[in-house]
Amino acid sequence: MLKEKYYYLLPGLIFLSLIFVIPLFYALGITLFKWNLLRPDLGIRFVGFENYIKILSNSFVWETIGRTFYFVIAAVFTELIIGVSVALFLNRDFFGSRIVSSILLIPFMMAPIVVGFAWRFLLNNDFGPLPAFFQKVGLDFLISPPLLANPNLALPVLIIVDIWQFTPFVVLVVLAGLKSLPLEPYEAALIDGATPWQQFWKITIPLLKPSLLVATVIRTLTALRIFDTVMIMTGGGPGSSTEVLSYFGYRLAFQSYEMGKAGTVGFIVMIFALIFTLFYIKTIGVGNED
Repeated sequence: MLKEKYYYLLPGLIFLSLIFVIPLFYALGITLFKWNLLRPDLGIRFVGFENYIKILSNSFVWETIGRTFYFVIAAVFTELIIGVSVALFLNRDFFGSRIVSSILLIPFMMAPIVVGFAWRFLLNNDFGPLPAFFQKVGLDFLISPPLLANPNLALPVLIIVDIWQFTPFVVLVVLAGLKSLPLEPYEAALIDGATPWQQFWKITIPLLKPSLLVATVIRTLTALRIFDTVMIMTGGGPGSSTEVLSYFGYRLAFQSYEMGKAGTVGFIVMIFALIFTLFYIKTIGVGNED
């Protein structure tokens, strides 16, 4: 009888193997070979960990890793703060709350490519409304040079765009968590004379840990592999000021045609994603309330 139960798992296991396990090991295998699509005469040559050594010994790669971490930490941290604040506001019953919630979800429902084109239009110095607004309010330094051509401001602009698009996701997850919170702890806190601020830190935040963990992990994983918005808005420029790891891997694969090195960058991104996830689980500590 027990063995029969496992038979029902076979379709799911086969499906997961086809779409996840096999591609994962294939991608890992690529990182151990030197494979340049522009030099088919050289073939595919096994080099072991040479790709990892070359990638990790390159100072430009470490600059790219630093930019990626800066982007991820700044975007996710800001999205969590704004998302929790908005979710707390929407958790109250007021006229038009559902309409407001629906409107807030619009950026999250848009494809990143559409978001990239929309913001590139908004920030265009020739016909974009934002540069015209900046000029009227005396913020000329933001349009000369243009924001997306300014190496000091291009990456912060991408962070703002990411916050605009994905904060609604955090709101959605946290709001769902707030709706499921029990009322008993709050009733007991009111009897004990706890202030709203004390209730927030001592009751709401601990009970929201599972929702916060889900939102933080998912947003970190998607932020680590951001590509579409960077590709459309800046192309990694100006210079390399907005080049993140995923875009660097793209350049290696489809501009330099170094498939082994590109696979190595992709695997490094996966390792960072795993490290971030384990760090969040340890820090947020769901299930370890004592």
